[in-house]
Amino acid sequence: MAIMRQTEETARRICALDLRALGIAEREIPALVDRFWPVLANEIRQGVVVGDWPFASGEIESLTQEYRTLMTRR
Repeated sequence: MAIMRQTEETARRICALDLRALGIAEREIPALVDRFWPVLANEIRQGVVVGDWPFASGEIESLTQEYRTLMTRR
């Protein structure tokens, strides 16, 4: 469980940095990080599951598409 927690924390930090770099309003960032941190966590773990991974592959694929769209919109 500790590994997943560390991965989540790292993913949340990276996600927030990405969003700030895009110029997303600070007030919008917490909700977007809550939504998209699993995308970054999936990239960090490179598809390898260590411990609990509560996200289905279809859910991750959908979120990844959304996140990529957001990242390229500006």
